[in-house]
Amino acid sequence: MAGVYINRADSLLHRDGDAGYRVAWKLKYGFEKSRFDDEMNYGEAKQKAAELQAKDKDKVYWPEMIMDPHF
Repeated sequence: MAGVYINRADSLLHRDGDAGYRVAWKLKYGFEKSRFDDEMNYGEAKQKAAELQAKDKDKVYWPEMIMDPHF
């Protein structure tokens, strides 16, 4: 069943102060992926992803926009 999702931030412009982001990750050589539940703004999520990437070379981290289901 298809659904409709609403972005919490603008999907085209990523300003550091925009709220509605979290940090997501995936293994470089595997199929496991997940995300952290902490909501933060884009600048904080980008900085946190860079810090985690520097510590852990087996995973890739990025800021991910939170999307809310709207049925």
